[in-house]
Amino acid sequence: MYIKIFASVIILIGFSTIGFYYAYKPVYRKNDLLEIKRAILSLASEIKFFSSLNEALLNIEKNLDKPIKNIFIKFRKNLEERRGEELAILWEDAIKNDSLDTYLIKEDIENIALVGKIIGSIDRSFNIEGLNLVIDYIDNAVKNINIEKSKTFKMYQSLGFLSGLMIIILLI
Repeated sequence: MYIKIFASVIILIGFSTIGFYYAYKPVYRKNDLLEIKRAILSLASEIKFFSSLNEALLNIEKNLDKPIKNIFIKFRKNLEERRGEELAILWEDAIKNDSLDTYLIKEDIENIALVGKIIGSIDRSFNIEGLNLVIDYIDNAVKNINIEKSKTFKMYQSLGFLSGLMIIILLI
């Protein structure tokens, strides 16, 4: 009897946890996007005020939180190790390999990968305008996440709990 009650509680907690994970997944993605936006804004201001790219990346890394910080660390290390390669390739390598710890989706990664192509140009005003396009994408993605979250947040929480309850009823 006690084993059934214990197993039921474990199942209910497990499914509720899964429901909470899916409910909070858009929130975590939004936080990652906002952290990248903050980093890109810092990069734009560093470019604007004549800082070298290595110095800019060092300054940006100090103010970021993980896992986004890891992307910029990888990019800076790529710059130091692989001299002669295009910045776009180095940035794309950093964003695609180190974004596995983030909640970014494929579309986010593809649009953020444009940063490497943008900062690879010589013209500073083009760099800043291009970075503003990426920031606009992030702003639109955050708006869409807020709309999605308001629609699905309670649904995922309830779905996890009710799925666990259904399994318990079926097993008993």
